[in-house]
Amino acid sequence: MLAPMDDDFSVPSGAHTLRGTITGNAAGDAPRLLALHGGGQSSRRGIQYLLAGLARAGLASAAFDFSGHGESTGQVEGSSLNGRVAQAMAVAGHVAPGRRLSLIGTSMGGHVACSLVERLRPPALMLFCPAAYVAEAQDAPFGPSFQGILRSTVDYASSPAFTALESYEGRLLLVYGSEDAVIPAQVLAQYERRARRAKSVEVVRLEGAGHKLHDWLQAHPRDHERVLGAMLRALEAVPAG
Repeated sequence: MLAPMDDDFSVPSGAHTLRGTITGNAAGDAPRLLALHGGGQSSRRGIQYLLAGLARAGLASAAFDFSGHGESTGQVEGSSLNGRVAQAMAVAGHVAPGRRLSLIGTSMGGHVACSLVERLRPPALMLFCPAAYVAEAQDAPFGPSFQGILRSTVDYASSPAFTALESYEGRLLLVYGSEDAVIPAQVLAQYERRARRAKSVEVVRLEGAGHKLHDWLQAHPRDHERVLGAMLRALEAVPAG
């Protein structure tokens, strides 16, 4: 089996330059998936192990670093959730102009992926330990303002992520760890319940895993294969164009 072929790219977004990688398949097809990483110290590299598995199964993908992360320019502080939505749109337009992309979102990237549902109409939505934020947080700059909103949030039911899910008609995959101490249980419950119009919903609960799911999966081959299989099921009916 041929190894995946990586091709790095750069995309301008506002004042920033976003760095990304296309993980190609043997046929050299355009990407059918876009991966969105989370906050903290994360970058596009964290999910490369899964994207390589998808490429070996014939599915090309793209991943990039949000501004202030990895190899992209800029600072995290001062950016925002809506800023990340705009950056994802810029990358989508670069790697797959005029084509629908399925989305993979991790933690904060899960909320961002849901914010893109109406714009990108992803055939498949695959969310790893997805976070959710209230509407007031969408434009709040990362830093003290954003953290203040998070500390004051007690009810996530009105999150724009869940509003978007209610109209989503594609395939949804949710992956989370039984020991996640970062994402409130009520958030994960809402993700499971609100996708009422989805074509399919599959939930993979990883026993013993915490919030850093990609670290866990790389250290647990059986769970890795289980999740990769679930991703392929979510993507099996996705049209090529």
